[in-house]
Amino acid sequence: MVVLTKSLLEKMYNEDKKSIRKIALELSVGKTTVDYYIKKFEINVRTHQQARKLCLREYGWTRGLTKEKDERVAKLAKNIKRAYSIKRKEKIEKIEKRFGKSLKDLIQELYWNRKMSQKQVSENLNMDRTIIINLMKKFGIQKRPKYEYISSLKGKDHALFGKKWDILLGKERSDKRKKEHSSRFRELTIKRLEKNEFPFFDTKIEKIMANELLRRKIPFVKQFSFENKFVVDFAIPFLKIVIECDGDYWHANPRVYSSKILTFHQKKNLQRDLIKDNFLSKRGWIVLRFFESDILKNINKCMDIIESTIKSEPELSMKKNLLIVS
Repeated sequence: MVVLTKSLLEKMYNEDKKSIRKIALELSVGKTTVDYYIKKFEINVRTHQQARKLCLREYGWTRGLTKEKDERVAKLAKNIKRAYSIKRKEKIEKIEKRFGKSLKDLIQELYWNRKMSQKQVSENLNMDRTIIINLMKKFGIQKRPKYEYISSLKGKDHALFGKKWDILLGKERSDKRKKEHSSRFRELTIKRLEKNEFPFFDTKIEKIMANELLRRKIPFVKQFSFENKFVVDFAIPFLKIVIECDGDYWHANPRVYSSKILTFHQKKNLQRDLIKDNFLSKRGWIVLRFFESDILKNINKCMDIIESTIKSEPELSMKKNLLIVS
């Protein structure tokens, strides 16, 4: 005869997720006997809902069937929908009774007057956020204008067209927002570059440079990140050498573009390049920049400059078998 112990029942009931009836069948004892010992050992019994889920998982007759194909599933889906509808109605009635106003007026009050977000409204009313969104659509409650995203506003007739952040948010809040957005965008860009997620990753001149570095057996790392601040095209970390491939237009090649008639983006890129170069030079890195026209016209000359720089580094003689990372 099997001895019903607490450890045995806990394992079969809690760990193996077996029903009381199945435990009784396996141990060849009565169901009431198993039920008695479970209560005696004070083992927490599953709720009807939990038991039903386990039962459906093991014996679920609906698996593979859809309400379009099976009449029974369609009926079950309809009943479930009706049950949820009744539950939601009861919940709404309780909320309205608790706050003493209709749900529409309540959402209007929280969202517009108290300036809560949809998420905050859902938390306040203990309802799912998607339900709040759907209810707002149903009640015709308009969403607040996205003043935080002025770039999405179109047309000169718009009330906020042409207004600056300083006017809308004040100098302090405006500077804080710009700093946060700049930091977030920079971090996202660096992550995407490191994971090769940009559709324009590996420009034509970068491919030419990478192929030539490989051909000459020069070790390098592509899209090398510096302290989560920026990424360079190529780096030879142990020699502290950086190689940048600059497009003539975007980096304003002085042989092509006059410094007096540069665009906003060209000026911005030049400023960023200067900040990057200063940052690297202060940390002992050598920065080699090659313009697009130079790479396309004479890649060998560019490579000679790189090799000459490498040979000037005494550490190279100590590095014989180097791994090329691409």
